[in-house]
Amino acid sequence: MTKFTKIVGLTLVLAAAASVQAQQKGQGSGLYGELAISPIKLDLDDGAQSKAGYNLNGMRVILGQKIHPNLSVEGMLGMGLGDDTKSVVINNITAKSTVKVNNFMGAYLRAHTLLTPELEVFGRAGFARMKLSATVAAGNLSEKTSSIDNSFSYGLGMNYNLNKTTYVGLDVTRYNTEGKSKVQGVSLTAGYRF
Repeated sequence: MTKFTKIVGLTLVLAAAASVQAQQKGQGSGLYGELAISPIKLDLDDGAQSKAGYNLNGMRVILGQKIHPNLSVEGMLGMGLGDDTKSVVINNITAKSTVKVNNFMGAYLRAHTLLTPELEVFGRAGFARMKLSATVAAGNLSEKTSSIDNSFSYGLGMNYNLNKTTYVGLDVTRYNTEGKSKVQGVSLTAGYRF
């Protein structure tokens, strides 16, 4: 079991314990779920002399639990939808590079506050794991590689409450902060409070 898997498991255990505690106090569960579609921008430090940014789409699910009126724990699972191909130059050779996000997951603490009864702003910080695959082809030769990035991750966003249980939201999340590569996405979210 990896360190990251242990962190995600601990986050889910804490969320379940907080849910039971909230129910015992009669304040509701504090549990919420979100489904989001996200354009993801990848600027990879892949050794290409003329770097290309890759534009992909992803889908993610977040399960969260309030542990304080202004603090929640969250677990995230996601996957990429499709791939993107660019022409790159590597060692003076022009090649086609195709990149895909296979999957990603994360564990976060989220601080949030209401500006109005309908509008909530939030920030989240935690750790994310993203698996990427790339295929580079030049002439009759091709090479496929995959990589896993474990990194500190953070985001900012806002939610608009449609009623007491449903909301829509928009956020920007940076999925990695280590190295020269940059992976971030803007997400359109639909959420439900249980």
